[in-house]
Amino acid sequence: MSDDDIDRRFEGRAALDGLLTQSGSLADTEDVVAAFQAAAKEGVPPAVVIQALWEDEPRFESAAQAGRLFGNLLALFDLVASGAPLDMKAPAAAKARAAKAQRPPPFGEGEPDDDFVEAAWRYFDDFPKERERLGHSFDNRQDALVGWLDLKGLDDDAFVLAHALVSDIHAMLEVGGHVCPAVREADIPEAPALPEALARWIDEGVFEAEQHEEAPLGQAKAEQVRVLASRAASALWQSSRG
Repeated sequence: MSDDDIDRRFEGRAALDGLLTQSGSLADTEDVVAAFQAAAKEGVPPAVVIQALWEDEPRFESAAQAGRLFGNLLALFDLVASGAPLDMKAPAAAKARAAKAQRPPPFGEGEPDDDFVEAAWRYFDDFPKERERLGHSFDNRQDALVGWLDLKGLDDDAFVLAHALVSDIHAMLEVGGHVCPAVREADIPEAPALPEALARWIDEGVFEAEQHEEAPLGQAKAEQVRVLASRAASALWQSSRG
């Protein structure tokens, strides 16, 4: 990921402290500010300081978490280099409780994009019973698809992950206004063909499993899950389009 791809946004001391701790860094925001101030005076690029924040490789649960941390760090460097005042003694302001998410509008005849996927999962986070209902719908209607996945030789953990990812895609398609008729085994393609936003959802889910601290998914299993979940999700996508 290049600097140009990162959303540079400093969310405050509390947020950055939490991200640093989660990544395994012993530094806190005040340590980072002091290092950035020295770097700015000496013309040292921020990447050099950022790299020194960890004794070993940083730990991330997802690519999104990594992007958020580096975006905070780069934005903080920009603030320090600009000479803008920073009140590091003041605690971060508490965030007001957000209103419940709204059901995302259907994506119509087009394809679901990243904004739709994010809106769908905010909705599911706020309405878990709706996500549970759609999960039951997936298992009841797509028993042939689940059976196909179950016979592909995945161990228990890998099957649970693949099942969850395909069920996620089913739920997003249904909440987006696309009914998914039952898929036959013959309908499952050899080569996956998914909208980019849905393919990224699967990739990120597999990545998180690979980075799990206690029971990381091995590379070979991860690739098997990615391929099988993508094929099954592609069948759902084609089914939803009639």
